[in-house]
Amino acid sequence: MRSAIIGFVVGAGWLQTQATLPSWPVLLLLCAFGALAIGVARIVTQARVRVPLLIAAGLSLGFAWAALFAHHYLSQELSREWEGRDVTLVGTIDSLPDHFTRGLRFRFAVEKVLPVDGETPAIPSHIALSWYSSFDDETVQQSVAVQPGERWRLTVRLRRPHGNANPHGFDYEQWLLEQNVRATGYVRAGPQGEHANARLDAFVPGFRAVVERSRGWLRERVQHTLEGKPYAGVIVALVVGDQRAVDQESWNVFNRTGIGHLISISGLHITMIAAMFAGIVFFLWRRSFFTGMQLPLRLPAQKAAALAGVSAAVIYVLLAGAGVPAQRTLCVIYLTKNCVAY
Repeated sequence: MRSAIIGFVVGAGWLQTQATLPSWPVLLLLCAFGALAIGVARIVTQARVRVPLLIAAGLSLGFAWAALFAHHYLSQELSREWEGRDVTLVGTIDSLPDHFTRGLRFRFAVEKVLPVDGETPAIPSHIALSWYSSFDDETVQQSVAVQPGERWRLTVRLRRPHGNANPHGFDYEQWLLEQNVRATGYVRAGPQGEHANARLDAFVPGFRAVVERSRGWLRERVQHTLEGKPYAGVIVALVVGDQRAVDQESWNVFNRTGIGHLISISGLHITMIAAMFAGIVFFLWRRSFFTGMQLPLRLPAQKAAALAGVSAAVIYVLLAGAGVPAQRTLCVIYLTKNCVAY
């Protein structure tokens, strides 16, 4: 099994080096070969034959698995004929709005596309929008009032993902693909009447909507409490993982002192929160005999503390935006919980 896992990882990594994606017939052949190799390996008893078969099976299945995901996400693409044209969409605000001098930016989850001249364009399910302020007071009030979880009808002008190809620079297109954002654009003034830009629902229930609205509420509380303070943006980054309010001068100081990687939600922060809650629950749980509750007779204190630590880590990771480093730390904490509790 370890040979198959190693082959699977190598196969998935191998796909990342390809200039083009394999065709569907090739993927079907790879899946069939992987299944056949696993079936033969289960019959063969000689290790010198079994191990290469498992490696080959994992390699082909890992390559095909990564290619299937790539086909799925790259298929949601804005056609060139709809670039630069006004389209009216209905959807929800899917991220924390990023306020800047001229307006704000946010992710938009598309729910419905209104027809244009009798034709309904194919729009990706997730897009990144900018809403620029103008001299129109109503436009300024609308853009500032955008909150996560709201349903809006917006007239937008989109384009396909595009980034600069600077050597060793930030790959904007790759980052958009990682975020599952397949088009970018900005909000237009749009027509008046039934297709005008408007908030349709103040809140759309859903797991992601609840998380993003909670993050937005926490960010507003921190910014209001620390208004005018020089490190308000750093506190926001440590609480909800939003680094955009940290000024460039502070980043220079953090990078020169070698702590730039800590100015956001890191594994150290999540571990500290989990350990703190686990320690508190462990301390109180063991002393519940004095209150007559006798909780350790129902659940050992070690298990209760481990569950409390993991629960606190899950909540903190969600509030931090559930980035890859945070997810990795959460997996390690979960495995550690199993070792401690069992």
